[in-house]
Amino acid sequence: MNGLPYMCLILYLISIIHTACQETSQKRLPNVLFIAVDDLRPELGIYDMEQMVTANFDRLAAKSVTFERAYCQQAVCAPSRNSILTGLRPDALGIYDLSTFFRKKVPEVVTLPQHFKRQGYHTERMGKLYHTGHGNQDDTLSWSKFDFAHSTLLRALPKITRGDTLGLESDFPTLYGKKLPFYCSPEPEAHMTDAMTADHAVERIGKLKDSTFFLAVGFVKPHLPFVAPKKYWDLYDPAAIQIPDTSLPKNMASMALASFGELRKYDNIPAKGPLDEATTRKMIHGYYASVSMIDAQLGKLLDALKENGVEENTIIVLWGDHGYKLGEYASWCKHSNMELDTRVPLFISSPSHAKALKTQSITELVDLYPTLCDLAGVPKPEHLEGQSLVQRLDNPTRNEEDVAISQYPRGPSLGYDRKNQWMGYSIRTERYRYTRWQHYEDPAEVVARELYDHSSSPIATENLASDQECQAQIEALDQQLDAELAKYHLWKP
Repeated sequence: MNGLPYMCLILYLISIIHTACQETSQKRLPNVLFIAVDDLRPELGIYDMEQMVTANFDRLAAKSVTFERAYCQQAVCAPSRNSILTGLRPDALGIYDLSTFFRKKVPEVVTLPQHFKRQGYHTERMGKLYHTGHGNQDDTLSWSKFDFAHSTLLRALPKITRGDTLGLESDFPTLYGKKLPFYCSPEPEAHMTDAMTADHAVERIGKLKDSTFFLAVGFVKPHLPFVAPKKYWDLYDPAAIQIPDTSLPKNMASMALASFGELRKYDNIPAKGPLDEATTRKMIHGYYASVSMIDAQLGKLLDALKENGVEENTIIVLWGDHGYKLGEYASWCKHSNMELDTRVPLFISSPSHAKALKTQSITELVDLYPTLCDLAGVPKPEHLEGQSLVQRLDNPTRNEEDVAISQYPRGPSLGYDRKNQWMGYSIRTERYRYTRWQHYEDPAEVVARELYDHSSSPIATENLASDQECQAQIEALDQQLDAELAKYHLWKP
């Protein structure tokens, strides 16, 4: 009888300890803020682009490791995003176009947000994460909540007419029935698609602050058209904008660059040939303004984390889905294996890892899936083709053995028929970018090679593939490329 109160006391203490352990465990589960930016090349102040006004990217860098040599797996929206979100490379997915929904190719694959949802996270997206145009679609299996669409908000905005601008609505101006490729918008920032996305994300952070969340926020700008409110245009002096050299690399392979057809659908753009200097300047001005507008939206997200008390328990990853050409090589798009198209900005902020560091280590976006698993302390699925970057977060020392693989299809067919398809596989090493154009079904049939020395500049000036002094280097790179490709799914050596 006398032992009963003591037993009750012991059981009570055990329950308190158990509850405390549960609460501690929950507090140790980090949130994830996963930010995607469309068509963003490393044109940011933190990447030594001194002309850029990007203070909030600087804020993020101050609490992150900034990866200065990160690369996408294919320089176009859908294949790049599919690769990041599934952890599979384009060849494993069998997707190289904008229209194929990845579930048609790999229906059972567990995506990054879907995996976190299975681990008990609330997963939610707003804005563009998966590519949803060109007949493609989002993935409902990835998200716990699936209902935010800024298109509904856009349709509710009043249309306005200014001069000969017809049917202007938010950030999609038209002139004589065609879209403008750049526009200094009179509309309030709140009417911009990306501001709507950021504002909704801020609201959701406030609602989710007491849960464990994986919040994916996708910004559309600086994708064409380059549209931003006037205050962002006013950050830049158009006379100070430098016009890039439009020269093509010497001895460039014929399939190396795509035309800039992405721009041809806009008004005041010539059917072929380079843009004049005045138009080029306006295009670059519009891109810069759009980047600064995204910088402001990033600031809202960083403020929301702090104001809601979750800043110290949130992993932040910000990435661009591919690079972009701003008039270099007389081109305005991505769609190639060139350095400008494949190199992207990448920031990883982890509360338990180093801050305000930069790394020159060569990394790939397919590495993000396993990296986030390690940072969050959740198991990694077996299908992943990337490598965790966690060791780089505390030791950013360059590893000269690191390489990045990118690819892009070309061929006589307008579609993506493998039987008539050439695939360009590109390997980025410490010094070189080497691209081998080969038949998709018969890799031994090589149609062209490219070798660019990037020891001093990201701009390719001369294809050295036919240089006799470089033949030993090309042979070594061929072997290294074969070894890398042999690691991945569906590769047929």
